[in-house]
Amino acid sequence: MEAARQLRIGDFTIAFLSDGIWRNDGGCMFGVVPRELWQREHPADDQNRIRLNLTCPLIMRGSDAIVVDTGIGNRLSAVERKIFDHGEGWLIDGLRALGMEPGDITHVILSHLHFDHCGGIVRRRESGALEAAFPRARIIVQRGEIEVARESRNERLRAAYRHIADCLEPVRAMIEAIEGDAEVVPGVSAIVSGGHTADHQVAVVRSGGESFVHLADIVPTRSHMRGPWNQAYDLDAIRTMEQKADYLRRAVAERWWVSFAHDERVFAAQVTNDRGRLVLGTTVEVPPGLDGL
Repeated sequence: MEAARQLRIGDFTIAFLSDGIWRNDGGCMFGVVPRELWQREHPADDQNRIRLNLTCPLIMRGSDAIVVDTGIGNRLSAVERKIFDHGEGWLIDGLRALGMEPGDITHVILSHLHFDHCGGIVRRRESGALEAAFPRARIIVQRGEIEVARESRNERLRAAYRHIADCLEPVRAMIEAIEGDAEVVPGVSAIVSGGHTADHQVAVVRSGGESFVHLADIVPTRSHMRGPWNQAYDLDAIRTMEQKADYLRRAVAERWWVSFAHDERVFAAQVTNDRGRLVLGTTVEVPPGLDGL
């Protein structure tokens, strides 16, 4: 595997790791947007699934090594692997291509606790046992997100977090539950956005007058930059739209870099306003053949 594509933000280096390509239902990814519109940029297979990435930015400076989200990992059952067309996951391989080991990771910021963002926090051994994927890391997640994931009696939320015991129990002692916005290390912050989930958070890097934000499921693909293009999974679509509009406005005005959690073509980009329409400027592209196809 080739080393990850990288970006420099002030004193920080950001390497774009991926847990690989997976497939999910296009209607779920685009909500009320008609298929006739979204399939132009995201063609669906015969099961209505579209190709999606699992982008996990690695933020590095000195001894700090911070992974934002962890993809799906290798904990899925055989049936789930077939549904989502995802295998063992490539996050650890991408890390090693940089000459690093899982024990080098100092922090993990989890945007939220859906399986495609937190599944890689653990690794399943051949024996079937689950263990911490990053044994020395502090895991940063919103306390409210943990409480909803573990305790909600709502049927929809229980289904969304049915994997949570597998993912959190092996790393219980490593979790640092925060309440609200927090600086993880100087220059790197976790900022609550809400929208997709009530306590969804984004990761922001600021250094040397430059900024980078990983918007996770607020803007999961380049197509979701459009205001009304939101996921059916969003608990509060209006909040998602407000947050995306604010972050993208600032990205244009201040030339921020924005990275996308699930875009199969683009890891990150600078966004420009072309006569009222948001478009991609300079990009960091996903390399061809990421999934071996």
